Amino acid sequence: MKELLRRLSLCPRIAWEILAASFLSNLMSLASSIYVILVLNRYVGYGFDGTLYTLTTGVLIAAALGFAFGEVRSRLAGVVSQGPDEELGERTLGALARTRLSDLYRLPAGRHQEMLGALQQVQGSFDATNVSAVLDAPFMIIFLLAIALIHPWLMVLTFVAICFTAVFTLVGLRKGEADGLKYQQENQAHRNLLSSAVTGAETVRAFLGGEFLRRSWRKQVEALSQLKELMDRRQLKSRMRLESVTVLLRVFIYAIGAMLAVAGDMSVGGLIGASILSGKVLQMSSSFLQAYQATRRGEHALARLGEFHAMPLEPLSGAALREYSGRLEFRDVGFAYSGSASPLFESLNFVLAPGSVLVVTGFNGAGKSTFCKVAAGLLDPGRGQVLADGVDLRQLAPDWWRRQVLYLPQEPTFLNTTIRENIVLADPEPQGAASQERLNQAVRAASLRRFLDTSRQGLDMPVVEGGKALPLGIRRRIALARALMNPGKLVVFDDPTEGLDSEGCLAVYAILNALAKAGLTIIVSTADANIMKGASVVLDMNEKPTPAFGPAPARAPKAEEA
Repeated sequence: MKELLRRLSLCPRIAWEILAASFLSNLMSLASSIYVILVLNRYVGYGFDGTLYTLTTGVLIAAALGFAFGEVRSRLAGVVSQGPDEELGERTLGALARTRLSDLYRLPAGRHQEMLGALQQVQGSFDATNVSAVLDAPFMIIFLLAIALIHPWLMVLTFVAICFTAVFTLVGLRKGEADGLKYQQENQAHRNLLSSAVTGAETVRAFLGGEFLRRSWRKQVEALSQLKELMDRRQLKSRMRLESVTVLLRVFIYAIGAMLAVAGDMSVGGLIGASILSGKVLQMSSSFLQAYQATRRGEHALARLGEFHAMPLEPLSGAALREYSGRLEFRDVGFAYSGSASPLFESLNFVLAPGSVLVVTGFNGAGKSTFCKVAAGLLDPGRGQVLADGVDLRQLAPDWWRRQVLYLPQEPTFLNTTIRENIVLADPEPQGAASQERLNQAVRAASLRRFLDTSRQGLDMPVVEGGKALPLGIRRRIALARALMNPGKLVVFDDPTEGLDSEGCLAVYAILNALAKAGLTIIVSTADANIMKGASVVLDMNEKPTPAFGPAPARAPKAEEA
């Protein structure tokens, strides 16, 4: 409820207008009860048709006004959450785009999807219906006073029924929250299993993983079924209690009201009117409690989002060099992943002069890809500094620095949009003539044209599932073309020829030769002998804890050159 009050406080004028519309809407809804009382007491008693016509006209006008005020209230209530929901969406998107990569890696599997689900839950919890139900609650007093005017004892009965309803709901809410959290965790694990079965369809078939999948499926479904059955049972019990309270209230209203009517303390019309009013109060109470439950769920979802928003973000601003030469320096650089027993590397101290070609070698898992990410500024070193022209990468504006780096990751991933939009992602003017020419050059250099010509959509071909449906060689070609769109001075290629055919490898060799001739600083992680021939310095990641850095070994002359 705190979040709802906060949202209302952001637009106090609209909050007062909603309260006014709610007051008038509820006031108009009293007309139906007054109509029943007057028809039974006046028209039935005296039989004058003019009285019936007047009362009927009046109640129809009141109903129309009540509907109009309710519509105004609903539209105003929708405005209350519009701004906060947009702000929350922007913050969540900003966190997804700007959270430091090392911290993002620490999130458990599936947590990103959970965050987006929490965002939708927050938006649904503070919608117009729930806001209206909460702001309607204070006006229950209007109906309670109306019942008290008919007879105080009937008002006491209605108030007691509201108290019982609130107690039953709050007790059920407390028990249901713990069950809901368990169900959410089990459901997340189940979704992760389904996702892995789809993305790993080949593994399931090639390595007979169907039986394991079935066992895991049955175990998770059984756990989910038990939790769902428990939650459904509690919800059913809660609903039966509320229905019982409603029935008992109606019975007692009529029983006590009948005795009062027989004793002459109230009329039959008053009895029926009190029954209608008590039902309305109980309905408003139930709507308020449902809205309260929804806002509680929304606040819990908001708390989960808050943990995500609290993660360290990359800065939006920073230094930008007038011109970057390509010089890169490592000062006492070390890196270790959270929870690892020892660092991947430490005490790295060397300088790459502009135009240098550094080849990074090592066994699988030695830290080659991690070093490339540190060099590209995607991961912050655990200790030490990486400096570009003497400036720490952490002091540079991230957007400016990323445009200085031609980066090719080992495992390329893409956004679910077209191939064209993925390639020109970092281009500030993707529709300009110069950008179009650079795009065509990048596509030709990456040897991607033949694949695009086989598709009717060409560059406008959609990428789905982050590119997983595309062959590895095509993914690497697209990523290579994307890297070439950056007009930077530092090249960081992580295993660029992996998964490529001979044509693709020749394209990589040609690109690296052209970039080296252009004087760019090149860092390339590879075991490709053809690429290693062009190295000026080598970093051997197999040496632990400090990788060996030194000049590339001289190539032995051929027999005819000896």
